[in-house]
Amino acid sequence: MNINFFKQVYSYRELCIKKDLREVAMWELFLEDINEELGDLLKLEKRMINDLRLANTLQGMRREVILCTAGLCRFEQELKKELEYGKNEYGDQHINLYEKHRMRYLRIFEKYLLLKKSIHKRLPERKK
Repeated sequence: MNINFFKQVYSYRELCIKKDLREVAMWELFLEDINEELGDLLKLEKRMINDLRLANTLQGMRREVILCTAGLCRFEQELKKELEYGKNEYGDQHINLYEKHRMRYLRIFEKYLLLKKSIHKRLPERKK
């Protein structure tokens, strides 16, 4: 009976870590896309808008994306190590760390969408 219980706990732990790894990989891909698009927006700003404050905001956003990606890469490595070598239960510590990274990713994504929207609103203004 105890052996089956421990197998179930280990199996649950393994499934949760694999799920986290898939989500982290997805976040990393989205952040790569955002970083590329920020580069395009910087070019657009330089050619059409010419606003130094906007350029600095875009550069700052790009820096945030890169730092978040680096943090996610470290987290991904920790998860892989835990999956392969760890024997700890998937508990509050794992969940809290996962949520911290998820919230950071979501904040950056929301900030990016607002920034992109504000840039698109400014484009017709400069056409006149």
